[in-house]
Amino acid sequence: MSALDRIAQQYREAFRRHGDSPAAVLWPKGRQDLRFAALTRFVQGSGFSVLDFGCGLAHLLPYLQERFGDVRYTGVDIVPEFIAACRRKFPSAKFGTIDEVESTHDYVLVSGAFNILYHPDAAMHQQLVFENLSALFRRATRLLSVNFMSDHVDYKQEGAYHQAIEPLLAHLRSAVSPRFVLDHSYLPYEYTVTVFKDQRT
Repeated sequence: MSALDRIAQQYREAFRRHGDSPAAVLWPKGRQDLRFAALTRFVQGSGFSVLDFGCGLAHLLPYLQERFGDVRYTGVDIVPEFIAACRRKFPSAKFGTIDEVESTHDYVLVSGAFNILYHPDAAMHQQLVFENLSALFRRATRLLSVNFMSDHVDYKQEGAYHQAIEPLLAHLRSAVSPRFVLDHSYLPYEYTVTVFKDQRT
């Protein structure tokens, strides 16, 4: 079984046990609104397009609609059961795999997609994360916003990934964009990085 298949199975089992809830996407403590607020801190206007990478059960979509009105939402995920459930809930939105969506969106948002190890070697996982960030930034016309679990914690669950801040920022500066904001204010062990497309000063 590949790493992605293993991760998909983990989410599939959580969905079977918990139904359409934050626990099904491995956020069991009811703090999604805090994460979504940090993730969308620099989102502006309405009628914009969003790519929700690792959309899970598309819990971000009603949050966006409540705060920004009409949005053109596309969600992508590796779990077919999530995609099927999302299509039933939100028939006017688009769902599929990353290869099935148009190439660019105003905002690319990523909540929790990198928190489980894709590779048993954490350094290899980090390299995959960095490659994904560069690719996702190319799909954004305004910004990319992504959250991570911090590595400054007392406990790390087996199979979880906690992104060290220093190498992440070094990668952003050298390979993505020098314009970014790191928000570590909303929860003690998580943070969000927002990377801006506009390079003008």
